[in-house]
Amino acid sequence: MKRTAFSPHNDLYIQYLKNTEKHNMPVQHYHDMYEIYLQLGGRRYFFYDNTCYALERGDVAIIKPFDIHYGESRESDYYERYVINFNDEGLRPLLSSEELNMLRERLSPCVIHLTEEQTQEAYRLFRRADEYSARNGFLSKKLLCSAVLQVIMHITDCAGEFTVIKGKSADPQIVSALKYLNTNYKSGITLDDVAAAVNTSKYHLCRRFHDTTGATIFEYLNNLRLAKVHNMLINTDCTIDEIVKETGFSSSVNLTRAFKKLYGIPPTEFRKAYVGRK
Repeated sequence: MKRTAFSPHNDLYIQYLKNTEKHNMPVQHYHDMYEIYLQLGGRRYFFYDNTCYALERGDVAIIKPFDIHYGESRESDYYERYVINFNDEGLRPLLSSEELNMLRERLSPCVIHLTEEQTQEAYRLFRRADEYSARNGFLSKKLLCSAVLQVIMHITDCAGEFTVIKGKSADPQIVSALKYLNTNYKSGITLDDVAAAVNTSKYHLCRRFHDTTGATIFEYLNNLRLAKVHNMLINTDCTIDEIVKETGFSSSVNLTRAFKKLYGIPPTEFRKAYVGRK
């Protein structure tokens, strides 16, 4: 692995970026939070759910927690975007449990295109949330929650009005390979297994897989397994041995070694830190 596939944030992360140089993510990544990505200028190639999208001004992606995604520049030297990552539980100062559940239903993963008027409004709302994130003091947390909620509602309202934009489907063999990995990650998988499943040579598969997804087959498989481990650590009471059986690692020792290498701490300490943070 080049580096961790997990991009950690606190309860909320907002970032504006105007990049004038080519930039490819070192490896596919995921978050334990929702992400809303707004393209403001230039072009950015975005690989998500077996599809490659050429994002341009007005394009928005809604990404669920633990969904692996990847972005790259390719021929484009410039792109401008806003991104917000948020934990829906962080909206509890303003929303009831029932309202949170309704919000989760609205936050369906998709990639849509906004009109210019909607894009300008989205940019205004992102900027206001960004400004509020720097505030401290009386009611600052509720003001920030309100601003984030307005971003979410604007984007999900737009998502309800428009169909998703069309992306370029990945090579059918790569889609088949991804489906094979996503289905069989719990078992011991070899490169021969994947190549046989999609009826191609190992050399051809490895080259096309990396060109399409930005990761090698085993980087993707390791990322996938660790994303499952991460999810189970914070959302279940399963023991490490139980998690081993559900995520495809050969032993608790191997799981702990892989997790610590990428996340910096053993999985048991990671779970304790997460529980202590809540």
